[in-house]
Amino acid sequence: MNFDLPVTGTEQSPAFLNPIACRDWLATVPLANAVQAQSMLLRQLNLLHRYALPATERFAVLEALRGAISDVQDDAAKKFAGKPLPLAPHEQAALEITLNIWHVLALGYLRCFEALCAGNSASTGNANGNAGGDTITSVAALQARHTQIVASTDLAGKAATLAQRTLSVFADWQVDLCRGEELPDPGYWKQLHQVFAAAETLGIATRAVSDPVRHGNAPTSALAAFGECNLLSTANVYELPARHLGWVARWARRWGAKLSLLKAPPEDIRNRAVPLWVNLDSDRPASYYPQASSGSRWLETTELRKSLVARINLLEQGRAPAELQLGDDVTQPAAGQLLQRVLQRWCKGGAPRRHERHASNAACSFIAGFEAVHFHLAGRQVFRAPSRDDTTLRREREEFETFGDRSHRAGNTSEGGDSHIENWQVMDDWRLLDESATGLRITRPLKEGVRIGAGQVIAAKTADNQRFTLGNVRWALREGDNSLAAGIQLFPGEPRPVAVRVVDPDGTRGTWRQGFLLPALGELNEPASVVVPAGTFRLDRSVEVMVDEQAKALKLARVLDRGIEFERCAF
Repeated sequence: MNFDLPVTGTEQSPAFLNPIACRDWLATVPLANAVQAQSMLLRQLNLLHRYALPATERFAVLEALRGAISDVQDDAAKKFAGKPLPLAPHEQAALEITLNIWHVLALGYLRCFEALCAGNSASTGNANGNAGGDTITSVAALQARHTQIVASTDLAGKAATLAQRTLSVFADWQVDLCRGEELPDPGYWKQLHQVFAAAETLGIATRAVSDPVRHGNAPTSALAAFGECNLLSTANVYELPARHLGWVARWARRWGAKLSLLKAPPEDIRNRAVPLWVNLDSDRPASYYPQASSGSRWLETTELRKSLVARINLLEQGRAPAELQLGDDVTQPAAGQLLQRVLQRWCKGGAPRRHERHASNAACSFIAGFEAVHFHLAGRQVFRAPSRDDTTLRREREEFETFGDRSHRAGNTSEGGDSHIENWQVMDDWRLLDESATGLRITRPLKEGVRIGAGQVIAAKTADNQRFTLGNVRWALREGDNSLAAGIQLFPGEPRPVAVRVVDPDGTRGTWRQGFLLPALGELNEPASVVVPAGTFRLDRSVEVMVDEQAKALKLARVLDRGIEFERCAF
């Protein structure tokens, strides 16, 4: 293991050197103020990390801090979770300090775990007397240490707890990376694999331990935390809205304990789930495609599959998500849809692409936002409700007499609110990386364009296409310091901008709002569909669509695609 831990000393002491003093200090921290609390916590964690302290005492202090850190981090995440990219300065600052706290907390547990692996758990410095901080513990040394740990129940319990704590902080760190639309870098996976490989060599990877902060009274293990990290990765949670990401992260934490570890692929796969393959010698997360490597391990997901299938069936029978231990905040039908999603990615080998993608290197014009897309596809015409009451007509007449024709500068929504159309007249220029019949992968400099996020309605036009195609942002990720990448799902067919309103069973009609009609395409097995604002869909709900000044009645049948701004419904 090479964790590049900094040298410790006694020059600058933290505010506490034992758990009692730590709890006294925490009483002075304004935990309800996430910004101030994070600043104070990060400073003390950095000081503690560089202070020479026996590993047993360091661990006790970290345990005293961990619960408060977890609460503050959850509160701080609300500032950046689910926000479009690029993040605003205050959102970016909240993300960076949150990730820094997880990083330093993980290094603190790593220092304790490494000292125990090397047999120096009472030492005040780095293991093996290494003053430089580049801590290295060989496989042979770990194997020799294994004999000592196996012979001591107390030592085995401490080793298992330290390994689990270290890996669980990595899991919390990974969740907030995804919330901030960033992916763990190769260094993250390299260290994660090193810690788990050490736990496996010491024979304590599956040993049950207690973790009240993350698991309450339920037992857990280093393997469960390691499995959690790989479940998060394969679930592609960055495609989800913040609320659903939180559900999946909670399920991965809960069900990581259902994974078992194999050193060889299962021989009889007829009644088994597709296992996840991970290479402990690599800097990559789990995948579905094994390669020859001495570090190959398989995460068996058959027990997880049984649990997922049982819950999906019970939800279909009308059981409430809370009854199935999915969470008190989890609702239907989203719960069933998310369980189907993770079942495919965790137990069935992933979600295959419908169409093959081809590499490209061309320009791509791009419009983001439901109202902005409607404005452009309608020939840059301001949306006007097909019928307006006397009050609206009087206000529009007064505005015209006072300001003249403002349609080229600012428009009204169906409710009369300003829509800042002047900002829509500049389309984003992106670079196309690859494309298929129903999708694009595009990139641009991070801060050169509008903010975009998963679930947003877009229209895109490539160099070989004369018309804009309607679609939505499946994911958006920050890549490095200066690049933004996005995956785009395209809706087949030429979109037609329309006005749409809900018709209630008693005949009451709602407000006219923007929408789009898409034709049926038999060659792609695509039904005709209508794109409506999010929250419109109800099974068999009637809507009225205005097409060429002619009202057309539709009955919504099912949701084909859904995002934070829209629902695409068959009718």
